[in-house]
Amino acid sequence: MKILSVFVLLLLTKPSDAKNTKGCGTKADVMFVLDSSGSVGSSNWQIMLKFVQNVINIFTIGKDDVQVGVDIYSGSPSSQIKLNSFHSKTQLMNAVKGISYVGGGTATHLGIQHMTNTSFSSSYGSRSGVPKIGIIVTDGKSNSKVETLSAANDTKSEGILLFSIGIGSSTDSAELRGIANDPDSDFYFTVNDFKALKSIESSLASKACTIFTPQSTGCNAGADLVFLVDNSGSVGSTNFQTTLKFMSDIVDGLDIAKDKFQVGVVTFHTPVKAEFNLDKYHSKKDIKNAIMSIKYQGGGTNTGDAIKYLHSTSFSHSSGHRPGHPMIGILITDGYSSNKAQTREEARNARLKGIKMFSIGVGSSVDATEIQSVASEPKSQFVFTAANFNLLKSIKTIVLSKACEACWGKTDLVFVLEDSCHVGKQNFQKMLDIVEDLVQEVPVGKGNVQVGVNTFRCTASTEFEIGKYKKGKDIIRAVNKIKYTGGKVNTGKAIEYTRKNSFPDSRSNAKKMMIILTNGSDKGLSKTLGEAQKARNSGIKVMVIGIGSHTNQELFKEMATEPYNKYVFSDSSFDPLRNMRDVLIQRKCSA
Repeated sequence: MKILSVFVLLLLTKPSDAKNTKGCGTKADVMFVLDSSGSVGSSNWQIMLKFVQNVINIFTIGKDDVQVGVDIYSGSPSSQIKLNSFHSKTQLMNAVKGISYVGGGTATHLGIQHMTNTSFSSSYGSRSGVPKIGIIVTDGKSNSKVETLSAANDTKSEGILLFSIGIGSSTDSAELRGIANDPDSDFYFTVNDFKALKSIESSLASKACTIFTPQSTGCNAGADLVFLVDNSGSVGSTNFQTTLKFMSDIVDGLDIAKDKFQVGVVTFHTPVKAEFNLDKYHSKKDIKNAIMSIKYQGGGTNTGDAIKYLHSTSFSHSSGHRPGHPMIGILITDGYSSNKAQTREEARNARLKGIKMFSIGVGSSVDATEIQSVASEPKSQFVFTAANFNLLKSIKTIVLSKACEACWGKTDLVFVLEDSCHVGKQNFQKMLDIVEDLVQEVPVGKGNVQVGVNTFRCTASTEFEIGKYKKGKDIIRAVNKIKYTGGKVNTGKAIEYTRKNSFPDSRSNAKKMMIILTNGSDKGLSKTLGEAQKARNSGIKVMVIGIGSHTNQELFKEMATEPYNKYVFSDSSFDPLRNMRDVLIQRKCSA
């Protein structure tokens, strides 16, 4: 069974209660652009303003933190609150509360243009070098879809990130998706009515906070990243220079060092050429200079051979790859490859070797199916498109954020599987499938994630200890050999056994995590809860996944690490990639 559903970005949707959401203290300029047209109505207008206030309440507001401004539009746009008007959260929220409803048409394009040209100007408080985010909120179609999408593209080409929020059934989803940055799963929201805005408050704020990416920080654990760049005749010299600038900007957001991020570049046209290997440069300045010195060539689009070179040579020891470090490939192309079958096959080979493959397609000549076939799963997180080369910078921040998500710290991860008669063979197989799904998505290795598996009934036993297997495929093979036994259950004893026996002292600097898969049938609650607390007190993160239809979620919450939305799941709601990334990834791409 595969339960890897569509991966929602680098964050879980959080509860709508703003009080439960950690403040976003990263520096950013955020503009709300609110539809104040006749279709909204005065009562819904008040709900919209309350939504804005609640999102603001999640941010850390200040001159050196998050600044928030508000524009409104109907037939014409107007500035209601400038970015530098208020640096007190209370004053800002009171000012939002007092914004008057207007009524009229829906000139969304004018609202976006006003935000870009006026509200994000220095005279209105916009700060140089600070991430700029626009949040468009509307309940209907714009007066001119063509002009709206054109205005949004112009805005994104300035490096401003756009979120769009559609309310009700009268919106144009295609228009709103076109307004928003890619991927839609991060930047496009839709709710059934105005009251439902409350359900996305924390999720919107969290996503905005996560993509605030300072220029000088990168992933703490590091990775080996290779750009694979189309240098063919269809690109052209000017567009090639734009591509190089995009790559240089990505490098700006990484921690470059021998023990952190290494970067290499491979270009391809008719032949494939390594411009420089991973171990060539270890300073940001040297890498950026080397990138900007790459010459445009022209020729065919030999994508298949380029990807083959990537996985066979670029990520080899002789080219500077560091065993155990995450491998990231970023393909940038503007057209069809000369051999689609070879491209698909070599991309598959790259992914099988553990390389996380990003695909960036530029322009109207890109084969959407082909760039999807190159990318890792889930496609919504690894495939990006830009209408033209000038729009590459509109996706820079989110690509950088996704690349940083490949950074996993050292983690000792032990699965604890209930093997009692209460589970049954079918549910036990679900457990094994969950383990397999997760192992396929994490970088297994001495410097990354090590995995062990225990099973329990009345007694607990080790199926294989942490560090026994160095490769994901070997772990999966061992997992598939585990047999269902049946018998009575003693969850507390299993947790105690795992705490005392399963986490090696040799990895004392590794994060420790225990994932308990159970149906919660054990009646020895006192022992179970006591041992779970001892595990948590010893620094072990405890996740509980309920298997079957009669699980006790309240019990699981008492067992698990807080917050519960990250550490308690049912087998139907658990997505290994999404949920485990949120817990395990070392995020240093945002402050």
